[in-house]
Amino acid sequence: MPITTIYLMRHGHVRNPNNILYGRLPGFHLSDLGVQQAQAAGEWLADKPITAIYSSPMERARQTAAIVAAAHEDISPVVDERIIEVSTPHEGRPTAELEAVGWDLYTGNEPPHESPSIVLERVLDFFEHVVSAHAGESLVAVAHGDILVFPWLYAQGVEADALLKDRLIEYALPVDYPATASIMTFEFDAPPRESLPQVAYICPY
Repeated sequence: MPITTIYLMRHGHVRNPNNILYGRLPGFHLSDLGVQQAQAAGEWLADKPITAIYSSPMERARQTAAIVAAAHEDISPVVDERIIEVSTPHEGRPTAELEAVGWDLYTGNEPPHESPSIVLERVLDFFEHVVSAHAGESLVAVAHGDILVFPWLYAQGVEADALLKDRLIEYALPVDYPATASIMTFEFDAPPRESLPQVAYICPY
């Protein structure tokens, strides 16, 4: 099977003057810094043989994807619900409160809110779709922090667990948490649920 490369990136920095967990709340857009970060990511991706760009439906992700797409003629970002921000009951809470508990957005969650395993499963569904649709190609997907974290842990052979989010350096990530507009490279030479991908991480600014 030819190698399919997915550049899974986090959206750029967001204007959040009240320092709350915005999650799936509407109206949160890139800050000026976030635009600069997205442009840096776009420059890093500009010489890659990208054939498709996917995006979470959230405004900040769609903005980031549009900036990345500017360097690739004839490619329009496609919105995919499978890489949307996680569903959590903590939206609107001060970020300081969540930082104090290691950004655990999951313990005690009940439907329709998500567990880490549910988040991972929908990301793997997305991976399987694009590996099938774009076999042997390279593509970009713009998503959110935990949408990067749980497949990274999966690639290390580790079960998705919210309590690991403050120990990611122990699992080969070179930073405490993926930076805004950072990029994880996932290389698949087999269906995503059959073989673990090769992974790498870069912050392009």
